[in-house]
Amino acid sequence: MASRRNSASSSRGMSTPQTSCLLKSRLSQRFTPRRFTPYWRTPQSRRVATAVQSTKGRRKAVPTKSKNGSDSSADSADLKGFIDKTWRVYKLSPLYKFSTAPKDLKRYGQLLSSCVEAANQKITIVESNASGKAFFCVQKELQNSKDDPAAIQILIKGRKATANTDSILLTATLCGVEMEDNLLNPEVKEHFTYYPILLVKSTVALTDVLITWLQRHFDCKISPLIFPPVHLAWMIAMWSGGLANSKRKNKPVELVYQVPSECEGIKKITYSIEADDCLRVWNSIHDTREDIFTEEEMTTFIASMEEHFYSLFRIKLNAMQLSCVGTALCYIGREGLLKIYSAEHVICILRHLTELSVEHFMLNM
Repeated sequence: MASRRNSASSSRGMSTPQTSCLLKSRLSQRFTPRRFTPYWRTPQSRRVATAVQSTKGRRKAVPTKSKNGSDSSADSADLKGFIDKTWRVYKLSPLYKFSTAPKDLKRYGQLLSSCVEAANQKITIVESNASGKAFFCVQKELQNSKDDPAAIQILIKGRKATANTDSILLTATLCGVEMEDNLLNPEVKEHFTYYPILLVKSTVALTDVLITWLQRHFDCKISPLIFPPVHLAWMIAMWSGGLANSKRKNKPVELVYQVPSECEGIKKITYSIEADDCLRVWNSIHDTREDIFTEEEMTTFIASMEEHFYSLFRIKLNAMQLSCVGTALCYIGREGLLKIYSAEHVICILRHLTELSVEHFMLNM
């Protein structure tokens, strides 16, 4: 594994040998007896695996073909609107009496537009105080199985002070990709629509307006989808393996660890590895003929990279919390920030996020 790309860095730049030694000493004193291993399951994660049998101890890889047999690369052109944008990921409870009929979607747009206008009188959401107009439409390219609800795109447009035409102030998508089955009770199914995921790209103020409106009008609960270290570890293993089917290998694989507050002078460590080196490690662990991988393979993969880092810097990353992961396919952070780089992998990334949101939903049923 090439070592020139492996680094321990903070927001101030590369760490010095003195900083590494100091960090090693403090971690040895404070954290060796009770090491935090980011890929160990928490009690909640064990319950998730028990509740959803199909994901117990294993996760799907990232094949280029979806369940319906279609080639995902054929639809990548229709999914380019999802790439190179920073999304905030939310989870939802079922929406009450939500309709995808064109007349209802038009009415939702009018109601949300009125809500934006009212909010804009209290705080400037749209530049130059112009009213923002909302639009709802169906996104057919995200409906990949019979159990998937019709995905809905929400746009809010407004005119900025320096422009003569309207610009998009908010982009959001309600979706559930390749859901295993409809989780709603048949008795209430006709009254509720379940969207596991809400993706939003906008300002905080306008996002709050949208979420508040959805919760009030459809009697649902919306909250950020948080990814604990164990979920991030699954993702980095899954998407590192997916590099074999991707032409985008120009970005290194990155793992960002939060340093304990007791260690002054450095807040985070960014571990960067060449994508080809990372893929070789993965292929030495996982049988490429299999489209699923086990928890043991995931923990071995993470441990291998952490051991390599330790051999270079004598710093134990398993004493810290994994907070962000990134590959050439996408970047995702613990607080639900998502940036997708590969249009051909949009479906498989959203499919995995759907699985995680469904697990949360089943735990709270």
